[in-house]
Amino acid sequence: MTVDFTLRGEQQQVLGTAILYVSSSATRNPRSGVWSEEIMVEATQYTQQVKSLNIAATMSCTSTCKATDEHPWDGNWTLTDGQTAFGSVAYSDVPSVGVADSSTVKYNLYITQPGTIPTLPNVNWSNPRAVRCDSALTGGGNTSTGCVLPSITPRLELPVSQYGAAAVTYGWAQWNLPNKWGLYSGSPMTRALDGDARRKFTCEEKSSVPFVAKPDDVVLKDSCDEFPFASTEQGGTDGGKCAEIVPLFEGDGQWRVYEADPSRPVTGTEPCARGHVNLDQNKLAGTAYSNLIQNMRLIEKDPFYLTVPDYFDAVE
Repeated sequence: MTVDFTLRGEQQQVLGTAILYVSSSATRNPRSGVWSEEIMVEATQYTQQVKSLNIAATMSCTSTCKATDEHPWDGNWTLTDGQTAFGSVAYSDVPSVGVADSSTVKYNLYITQPGTIPTLPNVNWSNPRAVRCDSALTGGGNTSTGCVLPSITPRLELPVSQYGAAAVTYGWAQWNLPNKWGLYSGSPMTRALDGDARRKFTCEEKSSVPFVAKPDDVVLKDSCDEFPFASTEQGGTDGGKCAEIVPLFEGDGQWRVYEADPSRPVTGTEPCARGHVNLDQNKLAGTAYSNLIQNMRLIEKDPFYLTVPDYFDAVE
């Protein structure tokens, strides 16, 4: 942000001016409730009687968050034209287990001529992006705390070159079925916590049409891979309603997608896809999604996008 400073006399006449450029940056840690923020104030374009300025700053955060040291530097930093003040502030937010806390970082900047004492901050502002911290129990019984910016929707990238038939299934569903789950031109998917229960409807015993694995000479170690993912609010549809496909990598180096069951022809209007996917590729894609959940601390209903960047190069 840019701050215009004006020095006035007793009659409010302008005695001089200056411009200050303020910037800050912070890196959230998805595996810690502690993070730091750097702030920099550059003073420039002094005029008339403005020869130097004293700069002081304080930072704070709301809710259960606390600034463990609210001053990026001690006292005033005296700046002449072209000089810069810089420092950092640390924050801590460790909510109770199962609680997601949203906090806002606030800033106060004090600007004075040397020899004068500020009674109020000259400039106040708040970071427009809230920080969300949460604490959760891990599978091992430990507590994991981390912080993210929930206003930024993350993207999961699954190229065909790495995830094979799994990625082909997702890309095919995005481009051939009406809802375009996870595409920027469609809607983001949102995390659901009951993925195991949802998967039973698409790939397991609660599906109205059982999934029948292909023999190894068609799909090696065939497994059912559903899209949208079962652990999203968009997933968990009855597998009998899904477009069921078999992605195959063929001798010319291209992937092609075939109907799995001629008695259930694909119409292109289905609400989901069920792919016949090599089990190792299926698990690898599932691990990538699990890593996204952990690295971006996706909680229930959090959105994310999914792209298959090389889909049109790899699939004919």
